[in-house]
Amino acid sequence: MRRGQKRVFFPLLAIALCLCIANVDAGTTLQPPVKLKWHHYRQDTTCKYAEEFVRHQVELFWKEDRSITAKLLRLLYSDCFVTGCDASILLDGPDSEKTAPQNSGDAVHLAGGPAYPVFTGRRDGVISKAAMVDLPSPSISGGEALAYFKSRGLDVLDMGTLLGAHSMGRTHCRYILDRLYNFNNTGKPDPSMNKAFADQMRKQCPQRTKKGQSDPLVFLNPESGSKYTFTESFYKRVLSYQSVLGVDQQLLFSNDTQQITEEFAGGFEYLRRSFALSMSRMGNINVLTGNAGEIRQNCRYINNGKPQ
Repeated sequence: MRRGQKRVFFPLLAIALCLCIANVDAGTTLQPPVKLKWHHYRQDTTCKYAEEFVRHQVELFWKEDRSITAKLLRLLYSDCFVTGCDASILLDGPDSEKTAPQNSGDAVHLAGGPAYPVFTGRRDGVISKAAMVDLPSPSISGGEALAYFKSRGLDVLDMGTLLGAHSMGRTHCRYILDRLYNFNNTGKPDPSMNKAFADQMRKQCPQRTKKGQSDPLVFLNPESGSKYTFTESFYKRVLSYQSVLGVDQQLLFSNDTQQITEEFAGGFEYLRRSFALSMSRMGNINVLTGNAGEIRQNCRYINNGKPQ
């Protein structure tokens, strides 16, 4: 398993997603990404049953902690949106990506979803630097968010779909204090937030923590909460102005994203199919194949021992 250690990373995420949704078929409209393969391990490696092994292990962990899905997909997002899907987020080092402030908590969770085909054969990156991490703030405008997604080769439907992963997971209060207390330096809450919901969130997120108190965590979607279920309820909350993150509420402020929100809120099937496609597209950002990168012997270190 050591030589295939990294290349089971993406199947592992896909398997975790499958476990969160019962009775969901794999997406059928996805086209194979260039240079990657369906069932790569069965064809080209000595670890024929890698995917079955990973599925079994993930299922064991998931039964103990259902939040593992949100955590794994946070890794996927943090990896793919920086230097591409090359597992650079896993590398240790005093100045590696995982030391960047944007990766210090659970501000954004691209988590949960249906089963979908995962094409494999990726290789590992050898560069991981905190300065390269440019993950956006969860308080950015809808236009800024769309520009960010487009810079990664994704479109408005991908953005509207992938933000729906906030149906699961938690965020630190520090990422929403501006919405609750000082929106755009007005000294007032975000006027786009439902007043009763804002009052509820302020009880969970005080403006200042007491001495020795850690930054509280709140669920991104109280409808899901500790159950960590992926449903269309996230979009219903957007429509009722009860989004926790500002970037999510921005989905109502353009015609395209408002239409996407309304369609997803109307039922799970359209969301299920769109999420499968957008997850596949995100998982193919700047992948390394052929002689690029390497196959790490240890996920946390490049083979010569030091990140470049």
